[in-house]
Amino acid sequence: MIVALLDHLWQSTLFCGVVWMIVQLFRSNSAALRHRLWLIASLKFLVPFAALYGLGALAGLPVDVGSQPLFVDEALRAAVPVVSPTSSLRVVPPDDAAAFMFFMICTWLAGASVIAAGWLAAWRAARVLVTGARTLPDAPHDARVTDADVEPAVAGSFRPVVLLPAGLLEKLTGSQMRAVLAHEREHIRRYDNLTANLQRLVETLFWFHPVVWWLGRRLIEERERACDEAVLEAGHAGADYAAGILEVCRHCIDRPRFRLPVSALSGNLTERIRRILAGARPAATGGAKAAALLSGTLAFAGIPLITGATEDSLRRHAILAADSRMLDAARFSVVAAGGAGSRPSVIANSREVIIRNSSLREMVALSFGMRLSQVQGGGEWLDIPRYDVHVATPGPVGDVEYFDPQSLRGLVTRVLAERFDVELYVNQHCQSPCGRPAPAAGKPSP
Repeated sequence: MIVALLDHLWQSTLFCGVVWMIVQLFRSNSAALRHRLWLIASLKFLVPFAALYGLGALAGLPVDVGSQPLFVDEALRAAVPVVSPTSSLRVVPPDDAAAFMFFMICTWLAGASVIAAGWLAAWRAARVLVTGARTLPDAPHDARVTDADVEPAVAGSFRPVVLLPAGLLEKLTGSQMRAVLAHEREHIRRYDNLTANLQRLVETLFWFHPVVWWLGRRLIEERERACDEAVLEAGHAGADYAAGILEVCRHCIDRPRFRLPVSALSGNLTERIRRILAGARPAATGGAKAAALLSGTLAFAGIPLITGATEDSLRRHAILAADSRMLDAARFSVVAAGGAGSRPSVIANSREVIIRNSSLREMVALSFGMRLSQVQGGGEWLDIPRYDVHVATPGPVGDVEYFDPQSLRGLVTRVLAERFDVELYVNQHCQSPCGRPAPAAGKPSP
């Protein structure tokens, strides 16, 4: 789990670096385009790489569904279907790894809880403001006036409205008010509150990663600049718009207020006013340039996924092969299980591998990666008695976190042959060691 998380973090961080280089090529283009690029980089952190790694590893370890292990039993040669799946079997990490994981999870939960609590408090406060706000006779339908000391801002993600402080209405001229209101309504058109909440989700889940917070600042800067560009593009005078922002600053200074995430004074105000007064328009991107950018972004998003899955598959193959060779020659002991009622499990650590509280059929299903119903033959003595198999490994397993129960395949075949005199056939081929006599129909004793 930790390895998969680290892989996900470095790949997402690398992707952010690639996006940063692409953004540098589009500094003269629209801020809306750069905002979309930064948003893609942020949402990349929500891609579940660990699941894709698992799929890649499974793709590298195919199991022939026609290969059904068959016990040779003179009393019963027909299939014996069993409903219980092998998904109940699990690999249990050693105690020290479990303690470390518990500490890491508690630390993550503490940080995420603090951020989530602030997120919830802001959401509830915004709902209170919207509920207590009132409409204006000549204002747009999505504009509300509140008596609270807030900046002009947008509240709500799915039904957003513009909140205007009542004390500010008298201080702005008509042109200034229209420009400020156009800026906030542009946030609604762009669904900026929704994207801001998505970024907050990323920050909550990955609060420990500084790149996530750096992305948040980039998103705010480009979001506000995109709205400023839209206001100027709509024909509002830059001087009136800049004067309106300064008047909002004078109104809000030294006032205790609640600040919503998408508000009029977000971003670098000095830089924003400088650009507004300059009145420069962004260069057009062009259809071909936009298509190439989209293709490149998708390609860079897919390369880490494919690379991660391929590398993990190769690593799992190498670990599986090494563990299989070591376990095939390992010494083992079989005793009757003492954990009645508990679920079967596999414990792997640096000293030994233990198959705990498992029936013989479950051992075979586990080691071949199959359902119990695919393991044919035998009788009740394959399902009812439960055993503990202790395997003294000559060395540590390749990686406890990546330990694959299928590396037990040769060992389980040895246990069946040497301890229970049972032959195992796959596709009518007897698995080595082979040639021992078939058992009687009765239950074998451990």
